[in-house]
Amino acid sequence: MKIATKIKHYINEAGIIELSRIESLGLTSKNSLRVTMSRLVAAGEVYNPVKSTYVSKNADPFWIACLLYPGYISLSSAFYLHHLTDEYPFTIFVASNARKSVNMGNHTFVYFKAKDYLGIEKGKYNVASIEKAICDSLRYPDKTDYAKLEKVLFYADFKANVLIKLSRNEKAAFFQRLGYLLYLLPKASKEKIVLLAFCKRKVKANAYLQGRSNGVYIKEWRLIDNIGKEVLLSWWQQ
Repeated sequence: MKIATKIKHYINEAGIIELSRIESLGLTSKNSLRVTMSRLVAAGEVYNPVKSTYVSKNADPFWIACLLYPGYISLSSAFYLHHLTDEYPFTIFVASNARKSVNMGNHTFVYFKAKDYLGIEKGKYNVASIEKAICDSLRYPDKTDYAKLEKVLFYADFKANVLIKLSRNEKAAFFQRLGYLLYLLPKASKEKIVLLAFCKRKVKANAYLQGRSNGVYIKEWRLIDNIGKEVLLSWWQQ
């Protein structure tokens, strides 16, 4: 069996492995090994997402994303894992201590600063609960598609008290955005009505829905909707 074939098989078995571990197998010299690894990567046989780390093409990308820089899957990626969206996320968002992007095959792993690690569901890899993913989406609007978030808020079965607990230290603008999105829902469950009432009590100074561009001022929420009701509810009108 050729050395390249042996190495590829070993990587496939491990899923992810560091170069030092491959070197310890003693299959060839270090220089020859590095040439072989470069050829395997160039041929698309294995991935090399970060320096001296190699990944099998068959490895679960969500698992790999959480191994490269430990954290938890969140935002739209978590909604996909909770079966709240059908669109497969080739961009996987990970809340961690890192702030960077890593490319691996067709995937991009986007790491952003985690505020805390409450509300995490643990398993093969950590995933934000529905409530946690909603909170993160509102905390990081530059990484959030609000129309998709609106759809999640409509279909998701979540607990108002859990979401309130996870967001207890947030500023008024957080609740104004959340409240407005809940207010726009075509219909709402008892839990969402409770959350809506809580958000209403948090309204204070003027805030923007996303960024700081011009939009329509919503007096009841003291909020500038710079996305638009039609866009936010585009999924409902289809």
